[in-house]
Amino acid sequence: MSDSYGPRERIRKKSDFAALYQKGRSFRSRYFTIVYLSNVLGYPRMSAVSSRKVGNAVRRNRARRRARELFRRNKGLLKTSLDMLFITRAEFADAPWPLLCAQYAAFLASLPREKPVR
Repeated sequence: MSDSYGPRERIRKKSDFAALYQKGRSFRSRYFTIVYLSNVLGYPRMSAVSSRKVGNAVRRNRARRRARELFRRNKGLLKTSLDMLFITRAEFADAPWPLLCAQYAAFLASLPREKPVR
């Protein structure tokens, strides 16, 4: 598995976002919420969103970049192929990197080992 975050690993379609919101499960932590759903593609995909509550455009972009970096560095630890929507909170952009990594690892550990359903 490549360490990049390529185009095929991005969620872009409105129907995919709608499926995540309707059928997906969520994991909440102090700095972020992840809405996830199994997929049948054989590889994980993700998208990151930041609302204006996070801050100005610079802070929102930094939060999304950090979320993508968490995903990119830890793709090999995913047990199943998932679609993930990474929703950042206001404190995410300034949170210490080791703490973000620990909370993301807690998310990965909490994932059930189930087969894709669609």
